[in-house]
Amino acid sequence: MFKLGNITCNKGEKYSGFWKIDDYNIPVTVIYGKNRGKTICISAGIHNCEYTSIQTAIDLANEFNPDNINGTLIILHTVNYSGFFKRVPRIVPEDNKNLNRVFPGEENGTVSEKIAFAFSKYLYPQLDFFIDLHGGDLFEEVMPFIYAPGIGEKEVIDFSHKVASNISLPVRVRSKASTGAYNSAAIQGVPSLLIEIGGNGNIESKNLDRYKSCLKEFLVYLEVIEYTTSSRRVEQKEITQANYLESPCEGYWYPRFKAGDLVKKDDILGEIKDCFGKELCTFRAEFDGIILYQTISLAIPKDDPLVAYGKLER
Repeated sequence: MFKLGNITCNKGEKYSGFWKIDDYNIPVTVIYGKNRGKTICISAGIHNCEYTSIQTAIDLANEFNPDNINGTLIILHTVNYSGFFKRVPRIVPEDNKNLNRVFPGEENGTVSEKIAFAFSKYLYPQLDFFIDLHGGDLFEEVMPFIYAPGIGEKEVIDFSHKVASNISLPVRVRSKASTGAYNSAAIQGVPSLLIEIGGNGNIESKNLDRYKSCLKEFLVYLEVIEYTTSSRRVEQKEITQANYLESPCEGYWYPRFKAGDLVKKDDILGEIKDCFGKELCTFRAEFDGIILYQTISLAIPKDDPLVAYGKLER
Protein backbone atom coordinates (compact mmCIF):
# COMPACT_ATOMS: atom_id res chain seq x y z
CA MET A 1 0.00 0.00 0.00
CA PHE A 2 1.15 3.54 -0.82
CA LYS A 3 0.16 6.15 1.76
CA LEU A 4 0.44 9.94 1.67
CA GLY A 5 -1.39 11.58 4.54
CA ASN A 6 -5.08 10.78 4.12
CA ILE A 7 -4.46 9.11 0.71
CA THR A 8 -4.00 5.38 0.31
CA CYS A 9 -3.57 3.39 -2.87
CA ASN A 10 -3.12 -0.37 -3.21
CA LYS A 11 -0.97 -2.15 -5.75
CA GLY A 12 -2.65 -2.31 -9.14
CA GLU A 13 -4.95 0.63 -8.36
CA LYS A 14 -5.31 4.23 -9.48
CA TYR A 15 -6.57 6.87 -7.06
CA SER A 16 -7.54 10.49 -7.70
CA GLY A 17 -8.52 12.78 -4.85
CA PHE A 18 -7.20 15.47 -2.53
CA TRP A 19 -4.17 15.33 -0.27
CA LYS A 20 -5.32 17.19 2.84
CA ILE A 21 -2.71 19.27 4.63
CA ASP A 22 -4.64 20.67 7.60
CA ASP A 23 -7.46 22.56 5.87
CA TYR A 24 -5.65 22.81 2.54
CA ASN A 25 -6.39 20.47 -0.39
CA ILE A 26 -4.00 19.48 -3.19
CA PRO A 27 -5.44 17.46 -6.11
CA VAL A 28 -3.39 14.32 -6.69
CA THR A 29 -3.44 11.13 -8.73
CA VAL A 30 -1.56 8.07 -7.50
CA ILE A 31 -0.95 5.20 -9.92
CA TYR A 32 0.41 2.09 -8.23
CA GLY A 33 1.64 -0.14 -11.04
CA LYS A 34 1.22 -3.89 -11.08
CA ASN A 35 4.95 -4.32 -11.63
CA ARG A 36 7.73 -3.33 -9.28
CA GLY A 37 9.67 -0.15 -9.94
CA LYS A 38 10.65 3.28 -8.66
CA THR A 39 8.45 5.76 -6.84
CA ILE A 40 8.33 9.01 -8.80
CA CYS A 41 6.53 12.29 -8.13
CA ILE A 42 5.60 14.78 -10.84
CA SER A 43 4.53 18.07 -9.29
CA ALA A 44 2.80 20.98 -11.07
CA GLY A 45 1.23 24.25 -10.02
CA ILE A 46 3.54 25.34 -7.23
CA HIS A 47 3.25 28.53 -9.25
CA ASN A 48 -0.46 28.55 -9.95
CA CYS A 49 -0.58 30.52 -13.20
CA GLU A 50 2.00 28.44 -15.06
CA TYR A 51 -0.77 26.74 -16.97
CA THR A 52 1.16 24.59 -19.45
CA SER A 53 2.75 22.60 -16.64
CA ILE A 54 -0.60 22.15 -14.86
CA GLN A 55 -2.41 20.90 -17.95
CA THR A 56 0.49 18.56 -18.73
CA ALA A 57 0.14 16.97 -15.28
CA ILE A 58 -3.61 16.52 -15.75
CA ASP A 59 -3.14 14.95 -19.20
CA LEU A 60 -0.52 12.49 -17.96
CA ALA A 61 -2.65 11.51 -14.97
CA ASN A 62 -5.48 10.60 -17.35
CA GLU A 63 -3.20 8.79 -19.80
CA PHE A 64 -1.47 6.36 -17.44
CA ASN A 65 -2.93 3.45 -15.49
CA PRO A 66 -1.54 0.58 -13.36
CA ASP A 67 -1.15 -1.63 -16.44
CA ASN A 68 1.42 0.66 -18.09
CA ILE A 69 3.31 1.84 -14.99
CA ASN A 70 6.21 0.12 -13.24
CA GLY A 71 6.39 1.22 -9.63
CA THR A 72 4.38 4.14 -8.29
CA LEU A 73 3.69 7.46 -10.01
CA ILE A 74 2.38 10.37 -7.93
CA ILE A 75 1.10 13.36 -9.92
CA LEU A 76 0.26 16.58 -8.06
CA HIS A 77 -2.05 18.42 -10.43
CA THR A 78 -2.04 21.91 -8.91
CA VAL A 79 -0.15 22.40 -5.66
CA ASN A 80 -1.23 26.03 -5.23
CA TYR A 81 -4.86 25.03 -5.72
CA SER A 82 -6.45 28.04 -4.02
CA GLY A 83 -4.22 30.45 -5.93
CA PHE A 84 -5.20 28.82 -9.22
CA PHE A 85 -8.79 30.04 -8.87
CA LYS A 86 -7.77 33.48 -7.61
CA ARG A 87 -5.61 33.96 -10.75
CA VAL A 88 -3.03 35.79 -8.66
CA PRO A 89 0.42 34.91 -10.03
CA ARG A 90 3.09 33.23 -7.96
CA ILE A 91 1.69 33.49 -4.43
CA VAL A 92 -0.47 31.39 -2.14
CA PRO A 93 -3.36 33.77 -1.37
CA GLU A 94 -3.85 32.60 2.22
CA ASP A 95 -0.48 34.00 3.32
CA ASN A 96 0.72 36.00 0.28
CA LYS A 97 3.93 33.94 0.10
CA ASN A 98 5.77 32.40 -2.84
CA LEU A 99 5.55 28.68 -1.99
CA ASN A 100 8.73 27.90 -3.89
CA ARG A 101 10.68 30.19 -1.57
CA VAL A 102 9.67 28.67 1.80
CA PHE A 103 11.07 25.12 1.52
CA PRO A 104 11.77 23.05 3.60
CA GLY A 105 8.85 24.65 5.43
CA GLU A 106 7.58 24.85 9.00
CA GLU A 107 5.21 22.41 10.73
CA ASN A 108 3.41 25.20 12.58
CA GLY A 109 3.96 27.96 10.06
CA THR A 110 1.69 29.67 7.54
CA VAL A 111 -0.21 27.74 4.87
CA SER A 112 2.70 27.85 2.40
CA GLU A 113 5.17 26.76 5.07
CA LYS A 114 2.92 23.86 6.12
CA ILE A 115 2.65 22.65 2.52
CA ALA A 116 6.43 22.77 2.11
CA PHE A 117 6.87 20.95 5.43
CA ALA A 118 4.46 18.20 4.32
CA PHE A 119 6.52 17.71 1.15
CA SER A 120 9.72 17.51 3.20
CA LYS A 121 8.45 15.14 5.90
CA TYR A 122 5.88 12.94 4.17
CA LEU A 123 6.47 13.03 0.41
CA TYR A 124 10.23 13.20 -0.24
CA PRO A 125 11.21 10.29 2.05
CA GLN A 126 9.12 7.94 -0.12
CA LEU A 127 10.58 9.01 -3.47
CA ASP A 128 13.28 7.79 -5.82
CA PHE A 129 12.94 10.94 -7.95
CA PHE A 130 11.09 14.27 -7.81
CA ILE A 131 10.40 16.43 -10.86
CA ASP A 132 8.75 19.84 -10.61
CA LEU A 133 6.95 21.33 -13.62
CA HIS A 134 7.08 25.07 -14.23
CA GLY A 135 6.93 27.59 -17.06
CA GLY A 136 6.51 31.29 -17.67
CA ASP A 137 3.97 33.02 -15.45
CA LEU A 138 1.14 35.19 -16.78
CA PHE A 139 3.64 37.96 -17.47
CA GLU A 140 6.67 35.84 -18.40
CA GLU A 141 8.08 34.10 -21.43
CA VAL A 142 10.62 31.29 -21.15
CA MET A 143 12.74 29.21 -23.45
CA PRO A 144 12.33 25.47 -22.82
CA PHE A 145 15.08 24.36 -20.43
CA ILE A 146 15.88 22.31 -17.33
CA TYR A 147 17.11 23.25 -13.88
CA ALA A 148 19.15 20.58 -12.09
CA PRO A 149 20.33 20.93 -8.48
CA GLY A 150 23.83 21.96 -7.52
CA ILE A 151 23.70 21.49 -3.73
CA GLY A 152 23.57 18.09 -2.05
CA GLU A 153 25.43 14.80 -2.00
CA LYS A 154 27.52 14.22 -5.10
CA GLU A 155 25.71 11.02 -6.06
CA VAL A 156 22.33 12.78 -5.93
CA ILE A 157 23.53 15.75 -7.97
CA ASP A 158 25.33 13.61 -10.56
CA PHE A 159 22.32 11.34 -11.08
CA SER A 160 19.96 14.32 -11.38
CA HIS A 161 22.14 15.77 -14.15
CA LYS A 162 22.48 12.40 -15.85
CA VAL A 163 18.70 12.07 -16.02
CA ALA A 164 18.37 15.66 -17.24
CA SER A 165 20.84 15.03 -20.06
CA ASN A 166 18.51 12.33 -21.41
CA ILE A 167 15.62 14.77 -21.84
CA SER A 168 15.37 16.51 -25.22
CA LEU A 169 15.77 20.12 -24.10
CA PRO A 170 18.65 22.30 -25.30
CA VAL A 171 19.86 23.86 -22.03
CA ARG A 172 20.46 22.57 -18.51
CA VAL A 173 21.14 25.11 -15.76
CA ARG A 174 23.02 24.01 -12.66
CA SER A 175 21.25 25.69 -9.76
CA LYS A 176 23.16 27.38 -6.96
CA ALA A 177 20.04 27.87 -4.84
CA SER A 178 19.00 25.95 -1.73
CA THR A 179 15.34 27.02 -1.82
CA GLY A 180 12.66 25.63 -4.09
CA ALA A 181 10.87 22.30 -4.03
CA TYR A 182 13.36 20.46 -6.26
CA ASN A 183 16.46 21.88 -4.58
CA SER A 184 15.03 21.02 -1.19
CA ALA A 185 14.37 17.46 -2.36
CA ALA A 186 17.97 17.11 -3.56
CA ILE A 187 19.36 18.42 -0.28
CA GLN A 188 17.21 15.79 1.41
CA GLY A 189 18.78 13.09 -0.73
CA VAL A 190 16.19 12.75 -3.51
CA PRO A 191 17.39 13.25 -7.12
CA SER A 192 15.34 16.01 -8.70
CA LEU A 193 14.77 18.33 -11.66
CA LEU A 194 12.70 21.35 -12.63
CA ILE A 195 11.46 21.80 -16.21
CA GLU A 196 10.41 25.13 -17.76
CA ILE A 197 8.15 25.08 -20.84
CA GLY A 198 5.37 27.47 -21.93
CA GLY A 199 4.21 30.76 -20.49
CA ASN A 200 2.17 33.94 -21.00
CA GLY A 201 -0.96 32.31 -19.56
CA ASN A 202 -1.32 30.03 -22.62
CA ILE A 203 -1.69 26.29 -23.02
CA GLU A 204 -0.68 25.96 -26.65
CA SER A 205 -0.84 22.43 -28.02
CA LYS A 206 2.78 22.53 -29.27
CA ASN A 207 4.02 23.29 -25.74
CA LEU A 208 1.80 20.63 -24.19
CA ASP A 209 3.05 18.06 -26.68
CA ARG A 210 6.67 19.00 -26.01
CA TYR A 211 6.17 18.86 -22.25
CA LYS A 212 4.56 15.43 -22.39
CA SER A 213 7.23 14.13 -24.74
CA CYS A 214 9.98 15.29 -22.37
CA LEU A 215 8.28 13.68 -19.38
CA LYS A 216 7.85 10.42 -21.23
CA GLU A 217 11.58 10.45 -22.02
CA PHE A 218 12.18 10.99 -18.30
CA LEU A 219 9.88 8.12 -17.30
CA VAL A 220 11.36 5.80 -19.92
CA TYR A 221 14.87 6.49 -18.66
CA LEU A 222 13.79 5.59 -15.11
CA GLU A 223 12.03 2.48 -16.47
CA VAL A 224 8.64 3.60 -15.17
CA ILE A 225 7.05 3.25 -18.63
CA GLU A 226 7.85 1.67 -21.96
CA TYR A 227 7.53 4.15 -24.77
CA THR A 228 8.92 4.59 -28.25
CA THR A 229 9.63 8.17 -29.24
CA SER A 230 10.50 9.42 -32.70
CA SER A 231 11.91 12.70 -31.38
CA ARG A 232 15.56 13.39 -32.14
CA ARG A 233 17.92 13.85 -29.24
CA VAL A 234 18.96 17.45 -28.67
CA GLU A 235 22.55 18.35 -27.87
CA GLN A 236 22.20 19.75 -24.37
CA LYS A 237 24.45 22.51 -23.07
CA GLU A 238 25.04 23.05 -19.37
CA ILE A 239 24.99 26.54 -17.87
CA THR A 240 26.83 26.98 -14.59
CA GLN A 241 26.62 30.78 -14.41
CA ALA A 242 23.39 32.74 -14.69
CA ASN A 243 22.38 36.30 -13.83
CA TYR A 244 18.95 37.05 -12.42
CA LEU A 245 18.06 40.74 -12.72
CA GLU A 246 15.39 42.36 -10.57
CA SER A 247 13.85 45.78 -10.87
CA PRO A 248 15.30 48.44 -8.53
CA CYS A 249 12.16 50.57 -8.98
CA GLU A 250 8.63 50.42 -10.30
CA GLY A 251 8.15 51.58 -13.85
CA TYR A 252 7.51 50.64 -17.45
CA TRP A 253 9.65 47.75 -18.72
CA TYR A 254 10.94 47.50 -22.29
CA PRO A 255 12.91 44.29 -22.98
CA ARG A 256 15.09 44.24 -26.08
CA PHE A 257 15.23 40.47 -26.69
CA LYS A 258 13.05 37.38 -26.52
CA ALA A 259 13.48 34.21 -24.48
CA GLY A 260 15.97 31.95 -26.25
CA ASP A 261 17.80 34.81 -27.97
CA LEU A 262 21.58 34.94 -27.82
CA VAL A 263 23.12 38.11 -26.41
CA LYS A 264 26.60 39.57 -26.45
CA LYS A 265 28.45 41.20 -23.59
CA ASP A 266 27.32 44.85 -23.17
CA ASP A 267 24.12 44.34 -25.20
CA ILE A 268 21.21 46.28 -23.76
CA LEU A 269 18.81 43.70 -22.30
CA GLY A 270 16.10 46.23 -21.56
CA GLU A 271 15.15 49.55 -20.03
CA ILE A 272 12.82 50.84 -17.36
CA LYS A 273 11.13 54.18 -18.00
CA ASP A 274 8.66 56.29 -16.05
CA CYS A 275 5.09 57.07 -17.12
CA PHE A 276 6.35 60.05 -19.17
CA GLY A 277 8.86 57.96 -21.10
CA LYS A 278 11.92 59.17 -19.19
CA GLU A 279 14.61 56.51 -18.88
CA LEU A 280 15.16 55.33 -15.30
CA CYS A 281 17.42 52.27 -15.67
CA THR A 282 19.26 50.45 -18.45
CA PHE A 283 20.45 46.87 -18.09
CA ARG A 284 23.36 45.43 -20.05
CA ALA A 285 24.63 41.87 -20.38
CA GLU A 286 27.75 41.15 -18.36
CA PHE A 287 28.75 38.26 -20.62
CA ASP A 288 27.80 36.46 -23.82
CA GLY A 289 24.80 34.28 -23.10
CA ILE A 290 21.23 33.22 -23.77
CA ILE A 291 17.96 34.64 -22.43
CA LEU A 292 16.36 31.96 -20.25
CA TYR A 293 13.23 33.86 -19.28
CA GLN A 294 12.00 37.40 -18.82
CA THR A 295 9.06 39.52 -17.81
CA ILE A 296 7.13 40.76 -20.83
CA SER A 297 4.49 42.92 -19.14
CA LEU A 298 4.82 46.68 -19.51
CA ALA A 299 4.26 47.17 -15.78
CA ILE A 300 7.10 46.20 -13.48
CA PRO A 301 6.92 46.49 -9.67
CA LYS A 302 9.98 47.18 -7.55
CA ASP A 303 12.03 44.03 -6.75
CA ASP A 304 10.23 41.88 -9.35
CA PRO A 305 12.23 39.71 -11.77
CA LEU A 306 13.16 41.34 -15.08
CA VAL A 307 15.29 38.88 -17.02
CA ALA A 308 17.46 35.82 -16.42
CA TYR A 309 20.29 34.92 -18.78
CA GLY A 310 22.92 32.20 -18.67
CA LYS A 311 26.52 32.10 -19.79
CA LEU A 312 27.21 29.71 -22.65
CA GLU A 313 30.60 28.05 -22.20
CA ARG A 314 32.89 28.11 -25.21
